[in-house]
Amino acid sequence: MTRTMTSRMIRLAIAAGVLALALIAPGSAMAADEDGDHMRDGWELKHGLSTHKANGRRDSDRDHLSNLGEFRAHTDPKDADTDNDCVSDDDEDGDHDQVDNANEMSEHTKPRDRDSDDDGTNDGNEDADHDGLSNAKEDDAGADPLDRDSDNDGRGDAREDEDNDGVGNREDDNDDDGDKDEDQDVECGDDSHNDGEHEHGDDHGAEHEDGPGRDEERDDE
Repeated sequence: MTRTMTSRMIRLAIAAGVLALALIAPGSAMAADEDGDHMRDGWELKHGLSTHKANGRRDSDRDHLSNLGEFRAHTDPKDADTDNDCVSDDDEDGDHDQVDNANEMSEHTKPRDRDSDDDGTNDGNEDADHDGLSNAKEDDAGADPLDRDSDNDGRGDAREDEDNDGVGNREDDNDDDGDKDEDQDVECGDDSHNDGEHEHGDDHGAEHEDGPGRDEERDDE
């Protein structure tokens, strides 16, 4: 066997191996993430975001939901109120688990899956910081779901009374209005939030960009 034939066979073997890998994992090319920010390149291009510079922590529309959060919630990172219902994207609850998109990001849960860990308990009924107050009630009270004493006053979040009605957060089934703007927090028809990407936007929820479950939604909307 000549050296030329041997070299040709090696090249053919390498090409066959590459083809085999492509057939085994066809999704890898489709889910390309060139800048490593955990957002699929196709989605970034669709919404006018750079695929060459990581921008998952930025908040392009200043709605307090990071670009990565918008990706996972299937909302528009350049529109503070994607569905024009006068509720900003960070306060939306796409999976109806009583935890809004911003808090889902903080809690490492999925904005499009009401039972992120598939344990039979909805995310809203979970208690991430084990303080006796469910994630949904933490959201309602405006408390930090990852901190048992959000305001560091020595009284746990479950014992606080956010709406001052004489009933502690744990026992209170009424809306505590901790999220003061949850009902209508975007002026309808106001496009002032949608003026492009901001270098120093609010990164609410983005501090956990590299946390558990970061690659769970590299799919199309």
